[in-house]
Amino acid sequence: SGLTDLIELGIIPNIQGIYRNDLLKHEGMPLTEKPAIDAVFISHAHADHSWNIALLHPEIPIYCGFTCKLMLKAAQETSRGTYYEDFYTFRECFVTRGKRPEKERNFKTFRTGDKIKIKDIEVEPIHVDHSIPGAYGFLVHTSSGTIAYSGDIRLHGPKKEMTEDFIEAAKKEKPIALILEGTNIDNRIGSMTEEQVFKIANKIVEKTKGLVLFDFPIRDVDRLRTFFEIGKRNGRRFVTNMKQAYLIELLNKEDKNLELPPLEEFDIFLPRSSWGVYEERDYYKWQRKFLKYSNAIKAEDIRKQQSKYMLYMEFFDLTELLDIKPCNGSVFIHSLTEPFNEEMEIDFKRMLNWLKKFNIPLKHAHASGHADGKQLKKIAEEIKPKVLFPVHTEKPEMFGKIIKKVKIVMPEARKEIILS
Repeated sequence: SGLTDLIELGIIPNIQGIYRNDLLKHEGMPLTEKPAIDAVFISHAHADHSWNIALLHPEIPIYCGFTCKLMLKAAQETSRGTYYEDFYTFRECFVTRGKRPEKERNFKTFRTGDKIKIKDIEVEPIHVDHSIPGAYGFLVHTSSGTIAYSGDIRLHGPKKEMTEDFIEAAKKEKPIALILEGTNIDNRIGSMTEEQVFKIANKIVEKTKGLVLFDFPIRDVDRLRTFFEIGKRNGRRFVTNMKQAYLIELLNKEDKNLELPPLEEFDIFLPRSSWGVYEERDYYKWQRKFLKYSNAIKAEDIRKQQSKYMLYMEFFDLTELLDIKPCNGSVFIHSLTEPFNEEMEIDFKRMLNWLKKFNIPLKHAHASGHADGKQLKKIAEEIKPKVLFPVHTEKPEMFGKIIKKVKIVMPEARKEIILS
């Protein structure tokens, strides 16, 4: 899909002066001499919040957390390299390959406590707890008052004090508006914590005699620590894939504040290339270095000693089961959100078919990256904005049913809202 298709479907806004000229020219749209906006602020590195950077004019400054930038770097460098994945660097499209110089986008990083002046407004980023490091909410200080934006947020995670810092800072400003995410607004039964995920998954591993297979969001470092600790307690090596190995190595080198286990304490799974061999030339450039690592292992290594390993698998890794041949007594721990759209349901059924093929039972243990209804009520009613705008939710009407002490206004696409 091109720009015009994305605009027509309402996936991206129809705003002149923000998109990259190579795509505009290709579709016969007016070019941009100078970007129409002064900056873009990114709350965190999940795809639905950041990957459309790839469509933006390369001169637009991108403000994000330092760790967020690292996450974007890793995501692009381990991707297939289409222009939809140019969210860290920029390469001009529709020119010959030799004339496509690559340059880093205009990133400007921040940490909590920084204040960024953009003309007559000031943006104050404040860390929040989410299922990816480097997540922030924002206080936007204007001449009419402060607007608070939550980003994606929760109060049941390992770093809930970060979210509490945001709530306290926003509360002090008496904001004229709060833009609040509501992914799990309809969850009234409460949220599983990371500690509970550990206890459930650890008990499963303790009882498993065969191979332990598991998944979780690849950039969720809290879950990474959880399964790493479970592996240590049960005398099993955590086997990660190349993409996650790249991320672990990068974060350990560039952001020591995260205090992740060193890559040497993991094993790295080497999938066979498309030719069924392990020739360096058959792998992407970013993968090749791992072929020479001493802790790199192959399917046959796992097959011979299945009780020794815990193998991390993304959906597209499931074909490796044909070479691994999990033995009786193996298990798969599913540590991802339940499917919530048709595409995810199809993928989930395919995963179940793979597991059925090898008689592997599926177990669940997952903590959400999003606040539940009770937490959202607490956030809104503690901050006490003049007005609250629900976003990032399929059930905005639930806000009015749960949050009684704050005025709720439903934002409408392409409709201006005046605050005072």
